[in-house]
Amino acid sequence: MKKKIRLTLEQKKLVESHLSIVYWIIRKDISVNDNVYGLEYDDLYQEGCLWLCHAAVSYNAGLAKFPTYAKKVVRNGLLSYCRKMYAEQKYFMKPADAESGEMLNAYPALHQSDAFTSRTGTMETLELLAAASKDFSGVSKLGTEALALKVQGYAISEIAARYHAPPSHVGAWVSRAAQKLRDSPSFLSGLLY
Repeated sequence: MKKKIRLTLEQKKLVESHLSIVYWIIRKDISVNDNVYGLEYDDLYQEGCLWLCHAAVSYNAGLAKFPTYAKKVVRNGLLSYCRKMYAEQKYFMKPADAESGEMLNAYPALHQSDAFTSRTGTMETLELLAAASKDFSGVSKLGTEALALKVQGYAISEIAARYHAPPSHVGAWVSRAAQKLRDSPSFLSGLLY
């Protein structure tokens, strides 16, 4: 169950005056697919509006203009939502196969999108880590850099060799960075709640 969002009057006005952001994000960045549960236009628009509300709640006027910030939050939220809907499809049965009891492996489109969604998720994660790294220094900065390398597929021992440090130190850096990332509002706002 999702967390209930409470908006102030000012935040409601922000959302109401920027609903077109949701429409344009869906039109430009998201593929509406009436054959996949949850990816019909109305479902995507509703989810996008929820993310627009999240953007209004977490918006800091000193950091960016609201439309710029909201576009990023809505786009990231909708991409995460689409990945979740595609992942859940493997648990549904095709209507034609329902009588025989065969489970749906996945629609062909789902297999084709797995590499894309994985690559997109990796890019989003790397962007979030790079942005968070700018706010950190010392061990925490080294930890976010090590996390970015882990996301790219490097082992701790390979990262340690790259930094000429023992693997136990790299593990400590990652642990410290993870602790700071859990307390970073800018990092958390890019993640799915």
